[in-house]
Amino acid sequence: MTNHPLGLGNQLSKQDFFEDPTLPLQVYIRDPQPEFPLHSHGFDELVIILKGTAMHKIDGQEFPVKSGDVFVIARNRAHQYQQMHGLALANILFDAKALAMEQWDIRTLPGFHALFSLEPAFRTLHNFKSRLQLSDPQLASVNKIIRDLTRETESRSPGYRVMAKGLFMQLAVLLSRRYSDEPSEESIDLLRLGDAIAHIESHYAEKISLDELAAKSHLSKRHFLRVFHDCIGRSPIDHLMRVRTQKAAELLRNTDRTITEIAFDCGFSDSNYFTRCFRKTMDETPRQYRAGHAGRNRAG
Repeated sequence: MTNHPLGLGNQLSKQDFFEDPTLPLQVYIRDPQPEFPLHSHGFDELVIILKGTAMHKIDGQEFPVKSGDVFVIARNRAHQYQQMHGLALANILFDAKALAMEQWDIRTLPGFHALFSLEPAFRTLHNFKSRLQLSDPQLASVNKIIRDLTRETESRSPGYRVMAKGLFMQLAVLLSRRYSDEPSEESIDLLRLGDAIAHIESHYAEKISLDELAAKSHLSKRHFLRVFHDCIGRSPIDHLMRVRTQKAAELLRNTDRTITEIAFDCGFSDSNYFTRCFRKTMDETPRQYRAGHAGRNRAG
């Protein structure tokens, strides 16, 4: 198992911990987890507690963790493990942008949004009771995927990048389903909000109202708007336009449909508005985007 020495200073950088610059994933098995001071990092981290217990200090609060706990530590969040008793864990470092996670079909699962975005944002509010907790058999299944992922990243056999990304996706789906299947009282609130986000991902081509999304979240429209922006970093409408644009970009890359047809297929009723939205997200027009990717495809 990889056992990379922890870096110096309080901010851990991607270039120091991602051993393969061509793969936006890195696995570290800490058995036992060494003592390390309060720190943050410039990447996201999926943590699976394999055995033992500890006190996890994050965002100025302390939460007990134990075998089977699964949680995400978002980038730039300062954290530290204290009072460790036989603590062993798997750290899966990942770069969501480089992995193109915004385009994954898994985003139609409420549990994905709850685990990867909402639980980290609301951890202090729910006193960590909204975390995912795996049973012993579930932890054993997850541990097998982690071992396979570790083997791929370390051996670097032909095709290892595809295998590693596929295993990480498999792990993310499994954990997201587990989050949805066995909700706690606190996680139900997150799953409701995750359902609203997943609804956007699944029905982006349809007309979607704020009232509809707020109702799925069991929140007032005003509260829903505030919570959504706090978690996602943009308004629900801006997020809908972003999803539509990303879907359109996929069609521009992979089909020969006209730009107007693609605009309508992705929920835009006006091609000029589509062009403005596309330029805002992609920094180029749909025509420029298609031409650029056609050139890269020919070159490949």
